Amino acid sequence: MIEELTLRGFKSYPAARTETVVFTRGVNKVSGRNAAGKTTLLEAVLFGLYGDVPGVNKQDLVPLGGSGLDVTIRLRSPLTGQKAVIRREGNLDKDGGFRTTKSVMTVEGEDHAYSRERDIQSRLRELLGIGRNTFLNVVYAQQKEFIDILNPNRTRMDAILGLTAPAEVREQFREVKRILGERGRIPEKGTFQERIRNAEESIVEGESQLEEARNRKAELTKGLEEMRARLFDAKGRVNDLEIFLEEFGRLDGLRAEIEKLEMLREERMKDIEDTQNSLGEAPEERLDELRAGMMGSKATEDRLQHLIDQELDRERRDVAGEVSRLRHQIDDHAAFKDKGLTVCPTCGQEIDYALIEDDLENWRKEYAERSQRLRSLDAEIETIQGQVRVARDRWIKADREISDIESLMARVKEQTRALEKIGEQGTSLASRLEGESEAILEKAEEGLSMSFASIPSAQARLEDELAEARSELGELQGEVRSREVLIKDADRQLGEVEGRIQNHRRVLEEARVVLERIMEYEAKLRALDGIQALYDEYGKQLRENTLAQLEYQTYQYFRRLTDQQLYGACRIDRERYTLEVYPLGGSGKLPAWRAGGGHQSLFALAERLALLRVMGFPHLLILDEPTDAVDSENIPQLLEYVAKSSREIGQVLLVTHHGHGEEEGVNIIRVRKEGGESRTTQGLATG
Repeated sequence: MIEELTLRGFKSYPAARTETVVFTRGVNKVSGRNAAGKTTLLEAVLFGLYGDVPGVNKQDLVPLGGSGLDVTIRLRSPLTGQKAVIRREGNLDKDGGFRTTKSVMTVEGEDHAYSRERDIQSRLRELLGIGRNTFLNVVYAQQKEFIDILNPNRTRMDAILGLTAPAEVREQFREVKRILGERGRIPEKGTFQERIRNAEESIVEGESQLEEARNRKAELTKGLEEMRARLFDAKGRVNDLEIFLEEFGRLDGLRAEIEKLEMLREERMKDIEDTQNSLGEAPEERLDELRAGMMGSKATEDRLQHLIDQELDRERRDVAGEVSRLRHQIDDHAAFKDKGLTVCPTCGQEIDYALIEDDLENWRKEYAERSQRLRSLDAEIETIQGQVRVARDRWIKADREISDIESLMARVKEQTRALEKIGEQGTSLASRLEGESEAILEKAEEGLSMSFASIPSAQARLEDELAEARSELGELQGEVRSREVLIKDADRQLGEVEGRIQNHRRVLEEARVVLERIMEYEAKLRALDGIQALYDEYGKQLRENTLAQLEYQTYQYFRRLTDQQLYGACRIDRERYTLEVYPLGGSGKLPAWRAGGGHQSLFALAERLALLRVMGFPHLLILDEPTDAVDSENIPQLLEYVAKSSREIGQVLLVTHHGHGEEEGVNIIRVRKEGGESRTTQGLATG
């Protein structure tokens, strides 16, 4: 909902640099050291939306040594999806007071901007669906006030829930009685009764004159009705003929469909013939040969690979180990002579160089033999691996050819089924054409009282009949129009009489309306006391229903936010609005602010989410250091619950100096101070 905040010269954010923060859906965590400027970002959001920050003088929003500020906030309406931009600028005057120099709001899809504060707030309320009071008391939880909602101020809570309205209405009942007495015009009742009697007498006289004029019109109308009856019959005749001609035309459509199916059948037969030619003779036998060859090639590949894996590779590893050992022995003992050693550094014995020369000669001979065997094994393994590849290529080629033949055979079956279906459709259409032709011909003969030799002769006959019926219809329409002109002249005469009657009726109606209003106001005054009693009852029911819904929603959110189900229900005290909870297995209740294990903070979060739901605004939640009222060991748990709340609320802005709550996907906004000036960096948490 809040998409972007841009500020310059706002408290610890200097005027020399523009700072832009992008907010996303879900959790947006603003973190950093104390006094780094985290809460200032939220204050900038409030200033951008409403032009001030509750509890803060506007001149204190300008940095020390600065002269002006500039805040722009971009948001999207959760109701309409429209984007809106609000920009506010202000500066300090020479006396140190704050003066707003610019406030402008633009809305996507609207061709004009809003510059008056009253218009900006009105349009903002329409886009958000809530007013300033609800935003500041429900959506925005100030620092150190997070769990205060568990034991709130009664008057403030009444205003948030809209429960002050019934009491205000009761105070206005006295004023309503006074207004009803003034607007009722009760002393004028006799005057309007006399006016009604005079108008009724004039209407009776006019209706007598109107009856005479109507009789004259009736004589003219009678002949017109007879002519219209003939016209109606003629239209019916034309309509019947057109319907039967359309039926015959539909038969032509069936014939065309049959011809189309026959052409399609020939195409399918040609496709089947071409596919069978591609298969050749005895495809099943060819498949058997290919499958047998493929199995043989696979067996050869497996046998050769087994020879490499189980025999040759094992022997090669042994020979390679011996070659390495001999090479090491030769190099080590040859080094004794080169270094001129007289005592072995390993065993401490005196070195006999004659004996070493004999050993070296034997080892070199054995090393040459083992190296030759290693090369022979490498050559043999490479040869067999080539044979493995040849066997694999053979069975892969056979497998591909098998797939091609099977695909062609499946295509023949599919084309054969399609051909059979086309044949069935053609037979069905031919049968339908024959049956419908007879039925339509019989229906036309019966409906039009004619007889036809065949379908073509029936169509020709009906076309002639239709032309004749249309000609007769045109003549009747001309006669009807002539008679209607005469009726209009009679209507004009009736209109003059009706006009006079209408004037009298208007006077009568106006007088009756006034008299009825007088009587209505008399009834209102009599009923006002009863209404007041009903309204008192309504206030009680509204209060009970609202609090019951808040109780239910708070408990449901609590259950969804944690798997530690230690409580069976929630209740809100009807007098103090204190949230009370019922521990499972217990016999009583206790205030939620006394719940152990950090649950008081969880209940505070659940009740705030429930308030947003009851107020119809499950879109945004702003929390400023909610951990200030929580002991250190429960801080990670609370921040985890805040992160979970993004499943219930579209967007969460969370300010905290703790490092918890940075699950994957959380928009991390880090604030630091350098040289007394705040700076921000941001990015998505990776989990």
